[in-house]
Amino acid sequence: MAWKPLLRKRTLGNACFEQRIKVIRFLFLTAFFGIFLSLARIQLFNHQRYGSAVEKQGYLKVPIPVPRGRILDRNGRTLAMSVPVYALYLDAWKVRHAEKNDPEIRKRIAKELCAALAIPAAEMAKKFPLPYPCVKRDLTLDQYQALKESRLPGLVFTQTYKRMYPFKDMACHVVGCSNIDDRGMEGVELFYDKVLHGKEGLSVMMRDGEGRLIPSLAKRLIEPLPGQDIALTLDFSIQAIVEEEIENCSRQVKPASVSVVVMNPDNGEILALANAPHYDPNRPGGVPLDFRRNRAITDFFEPGSIFKIVTVTAGLEEGKVKPTEKIYCEKGKYFVRNHILHDAHPYGSLSVEDIVIKSSNIGTVKIAMKLGEEQLYSYCRKFRFGRNTGVDLPGEVPGILRPVSQWSGYSITAVPIGQEVGINAMQGIRAMAVLSNGGKLVTPHVLKEIRAPSGPILPDIPVPEQVISPATCETMTGILERVALPGGTAPMARMPGYRVCGKTGTAQKFEHGHYSGSKYVASFVGYVLKGDMKVIILVTVDEPKGYYYGGLVSAPVFRNIAWKIMQYWDVPPDENLKKSQLAMKKP
Repeated sequence: MAWKPLLRKRTLGNACFEQRIKVIRFLFLTAFFGIFLSLARIQLFNHQRYGSAVEKQGYLKVPIPVPRGRILDRNGRTLAMSVPVYALYLDAWKVRHAEKNDPEIRKRIAKELCAALAIPAAEMAKKFPLPYPCVKRDLTLDQYQALKESRLPGLVFTQTYKRMYPFKDMACHVVGCSNIDDRGMEGVELFYDKVLHGKEGLSVMMRDGEGRLIPSLAKRLIEPLPGQDIALTLDFSIQAIVEEEIENCSRQVKPASVSVVVMNPDNGEILALANAPHYDPNRPGGVPLDFRRNRAITDFFEPGSIFKIVTVTAGLEEGKVKPTEKIYCEKGKYFVRNHILHDAHPYGSLSVEDIVIKSSNIGTVKIAMKLGEEQLYSYCRKFRFGRNTGVDLPGEVPGILRPVSQWSGYSITAVPIGQEVGINAMQGIRAMAVLSNGGKLVTPHVLKEIRAPSGPILPDIPVPEQVISPATCETMTGILERVALPGGTAPMARMPGYRVCGKTGTAQKFEHGHYSGSKYVASFVGYVLKGDMKVIILVTVDEPKGYYYGGLVSAPVFRNIAWKIMQYWDVPPDENLKKSQLAMKKP
């Protein structure tokens, strides 16, 4: 029949149509599956990467600055602090919104900002077309407060912090300084940077269409944690006394440098530490780097005669000599170990006491030879020479103390009188402190406490170690007291009515392989005793001009500082002692 071929054609056509539908469905499902896989890959596996990209385009994580902790002296006086510094931005969107109610608001804002910030009108006019212009950075506190109180629409303030040292160069080598990133660079600022710095917060700030930040649209993610305050062992008044006397000394003898340390000999608390030259921590870049060096711990020198206290203490402690024992001092010239050893004066027989009082090189060396190299060296190690003191300030050098295996045949005649040995000022004052506190080796330190929110945190200071017997220390104290009396090497350290014990040092500087005939380090280290009160002071003057003996250069600085400290502490002189001292023949 005629309709059968037609039916066959329709059936074939339907079959082709259905085939095409299947192909289209397959392609559609394949594409859909591919899109599904891509979305799954983005959402499940690359979500963080794409999310971060979107966030970076529209938002920016901005750290929230925190103030560094304050640095205080032992009585709470602020030596370093962080002050807020503000920058002013203008939110154009808020200005436009305010214009709907006050068409003249833009002119009023421009006029008041120009007047308050001393900005030319033409410069201010250039800022208004911008979405979020920075009007001015580093506003003064008066400018900030005035603009804040004006309540002008569209003003946005951002806050950072700037380190400030209200007393400028006072205690600069202890306090130190910080850099533009608010990190410690020197002194306590560097040593305790982690405590002072705190932890920055974090906020998310929105960007505009051109990628500029919108300060007014910010959300805090992490709250900032300010740095903790720390209180130092320094006493501001004593520090001021020390710095005044350093200035006087610098004017008189014009030295290359001066270092002074004042310490409590019983516990190692540093009450004052100063050096000249010094610098202003508010502008640390305005001076040579050399001025920022804390010479009391970074510079070492041959101590000269102040080292004799180690030799004589060792001889007494070991029973090799007695205080009244006589030793022949060769009339000031002693040929020993193929070298000639000299005294400043031609002494004959001197007692061990007088060897210290008159600072005889020959007598001291003879005591050392009774001890021998190994025993002398062991006492040098007891006093911890050749090692850091552990003071909590950056840059300390250990000094020089060679082991006996590296000594020459001449070393036994040099080390006992402070040659072939290098110490810093902190090591010198700690050694003398042993004799003043009954034989204990203390750890010098400047941290009194960390003032944490939970309460004060005290420093972990090592327990003082007993290195010399109290009896030997008492004997040495009696001997050292006579050093500051007529007939000793430091009568200019004497303070009528007070027991002053100390030792002078006058050391030739070792340069270019030999000892200089014109450059000296003049030093004096001593302590004052009045009842239970003690204070120990070391003065080191490098390359003084004119006279250079420790008893003439450094001892008067010691006396002036000690006398003023006694007045500050309201410690009166002993009148009976004063009368007996004044009755003595003056030098």
